[in-house]
Amino acid sequence: MPLAVARIAATTSTPAVDARARLSRSLHSASVAPSRRSVAHRHRTAHRVAMTTNATTSSSGMTIEEKFAFDLRGFIVVKNVFDASEVAAMNAAIDARASEIVERKGRLRLGGEAGDPLAGDGSTGRADLGGMLTWNTNGDADVFRSVLAHDRLVPYYHELVGVGYRMDHLPLMIQQKTGADGFVFHGGKMNPDGSWCQELAYTYEQGKMYNQLLAVSVALSDTAPGDGGFAIVPGSHKSNFACPQAILEYKSNQDLVVNPEIKAGDVLLFTEAATHGTMAWTAKHTRRAVLYRFAPSTYAYGRSYYPTWPEGTEEGMTDAQKAVLQPPHHVRLDRTTLTDSGAVAGTQTRDDFKKEHDAKVFGNKYF
Repeated sequence: MPLAVARIAATTSTPAVDARARLSRSLHSASVAPSRRSVAHRHRTAHRVAMTTNATTSSSGMTIEEKFAFDLRGFIVVKNVFDASEVAAMNAAIDARASEIVERKGRLRLGGEAGDPLAGDGSTGRADLGGMLTWNTNGDADVFRSVLAHDRLVPYYHELVGVGYRMDHLPLMIQQKTGADGFVFHGGKMNPDGSWCQELAYTYEQGKMYNQLLAVSVALSDTAPGDGGFAIVPGSHKSNFACPQAILEYKSNQDLVVNPEIKAGDVLLFTEAATHGTMAWTAKHTRRAVLYRFAPSTYAYGRSYYPTWPEGTEEGMTDAQKAVLQPPHHVRLDRTTLTDSGAVAGTQTRDDFKKEHDAKVFGNKYF
């Protein structure tokens, strides 16, 4: 049975047709590449953000209010990135592959033991599905792929991860039916032994935020506070102490945790340096979200890119989307980058005479 997505606005047109038309226009505009080395020229876009209705746009394309909120809390919600027809198209593509969704059972459950605060009904597990970037049948992959270089999202990627950002994890659809367990809190600035968790680090230096791993979650259903789903300890990305186990298990200091309101079509961005998790799902409708993670050009946490991305991942992608799938290496070593509008900016090339020298020394044109 298709998922009944709660409270999504109805459309008078066919959802999948509307989504294809909107995406086609977006991809067409993204295919026009400006001159080389024009990545510094930023395109400003007005964004409607959860925290304010009067946002002031900064020169980066991310508002001053958004910067303040992200630095303070470790997350923001960008409103209405995807319209109702696009959300419906994504859900329809998932429904068509319902038999491939895998429920977590037994040791794969993430919310603790039966009776624990995050364990839900003690039986129903969170369900997972991957592979959406390879769903080339009927163009089902298109909307999922658009997240990689979406004109509403690229300014955030550039500000929070950097020019030349890359997809680090394969996207994952997370589904919770009523009673499904959550996920014990994890992530955070500090390791359990009190050492710095460098691989997830959030830092701020000389007016700029840096994230080693940025999570980007596309909501395909509504979440009201108290429903369950994504939860976070705001500000924990700056904590100098390891999060106590009782808080990780949601058994103590529950007032520190926020379960934010997120509507279908919104996009949640959070730093993996913040302690976060998932509440057991209590609402009557099913929750769905698709989770992506992005990293700086020189960094990799995941390894799904090696030696190549899964078969079919890049087939039919735009050049801009393919640029986001480049393996980790510095921008100056022939890395294709994007403008803030999601178009290909060009490639910052390494001089041929340097590559010729490296080839003589190393047997490879790159050191």
